[in-house]
Amino acid sequence: ACSMPIFMQRTSNNCFLLAVNSGNYNREMYGYETESQNGASVDQGCQCLKWQPFQHSQWQAMHNSSYVELHTPGFQVNADKGFHFSTTDDSFVCQKKNHFQVTVHIGMIGHPKYIKTPLGLKPIEMIFLKVFGVKAETTNQVITIEQSQSDRSKRPFNPVRVDLPGDQTTKVTLGRLHFSETTANNMRKKGKPNPDQRYFMLVVALYTVNQNQNYLLVAHVSERIIVRASNPSQFENDSEVEWQRGVVPNTVVCHGCVGINTDSPDEALVVCGNVKVMGTVMHPSDRRAKQNIQEVDTTEQLKRITQMRLVEYDYKPEFASQMGVDNPHETGIIAQEVKSILPSAVREVGDVTYTNGEKIENFLMVDKEQIFMENVGAVKELCKLTDNLENRIQELEAWNKRLARLKRIGSLKSTISEKSSIRSVYFHSVFCTGYWHFWILSVAHLHECKYHFRAAAPGLADCSTTQHFAGILYTDYYFYFYRQCG
Repeated sequence: ACSMPIFMQRTSNNCFLLAVNSGNYNREMYGYETESQNGASVDQGCQCLKWQPFQHSQWQAMHNSSYVELHTPGFQVNADKGFHFSTTDDSFVCQKKNHFQVTVHIGMIGHPKYIKTPLGLKPIEMIFLKVFGVKAETTNQVITIEQSQSDRSKRPFNPVRVDLPGDQTTKVTLGRLHFSETTANNMRKKGKPNPDQRYFMLVVALYTVNQNQNYLLVAHVSERIIVRASNPSQFENDSEVEWQRGVVPNTVVCHGCVGINTDSPDEALVVCGNVKVMGTVMHPSDRRAKQNIQEVDTTEQLKRITQMRLVEYDYKPEFASQMGVDNPHETGIIAQEVKSILPSAVREVGDVTYTNGEKIENFLMVDKEQIFMENVGAVKELCKLTDNLENRIQELEAWNKRLARLKRIGSLKSTISEKSSIRSVYFHSVFCTGYWHFWILSVAHLHECKYHFRAAAPGLADCSTTQHFAGILYTDYYFYFYRQCG
């Protein structure tokens, strides 16, 4: 049921403010303004009829005992029961045998005593509330509303007398109401709505009486309604009630799980088949909606990504047929392997049963979004390593230019020539300048020598580091010395 209580509050200028409150929505209006009501003014989780003013030009004004004209009463109408929205018909539907209920809130500012008539002001003898239907095509044709009695019989609805105390809000609930007839052309054609479908509209009006003459004070009319006979099965099943028109125009809402090519969805939306998106998939990421924000260790993310195995595979034919997979060949990962590396990215979704009766218990699915974020962290870590290597290379190049100018290079050459007669290769001495290391190597006569050096930043690599990181974490240098007689 959709409820919208009305509250009245006195303002600084002794005028009363009529506040309409609906859950997380607040709307304020002055009692003398009878605004159009619509579905957006109610709780978004509730599907209600829309209402708007009816025959506004015929509304008459009331006056107090001092003959001062009063503002039009605040008037709020809610259809609490008996209506549901049909997405197929794009209209609210009411079953003739099922009763509906209307709740009205009336906010009165001041104390009404007289009603303005063409003959002048007349005393108000009584104020009453009336409910009736009209045809959407011709609103001057009235449809009688009936009310169920205690003995289950139906009688035409009699107007309800209401008292409107000054500066107060009056609530009136009208229950066990029925339309006395159904709309025309309800039968569908080839499963589709009848193009000649006719509609009713529900009217709730407030009148005052003087000398057996009724004067309209305020009235609201609903949007169009289809009234059907007692058997709704030929039109729609009960599950259609779960689909409702959304608050935003041209939208449909389902308060439950939706499955496409599956009859057992366990999430808000489960699709067995391909999904084509001509746009962007958005994710909530506003900082104001988050807490406990912490930086992650990108080094660990790089290690986890390195351990994950990327494979090619084919889905089994029975699984591909069950899940609507057109192309069974894919490239991806194995959930069991990922679970041992990153358990939070793997989730059990229950059993999967094939059409032939074969069952996979505790089927595993992978959160690829989380794995994608792991890749982002791994790339950030590689960027850090690359930046460090670039800095080291720049430093080495700078030292290389400085060493080229050192006179010590000449003495190194002379030392090497003096030791060339030694047949064994050995380290003569070490000269260290900054990050550079020099070894004097003696090459025996007519003897070939090979040397292998590995340069790496401290702590990033050693002689056992795998070749996959060559050029990233370290650099290998190979030298081949030999004498040539000519």
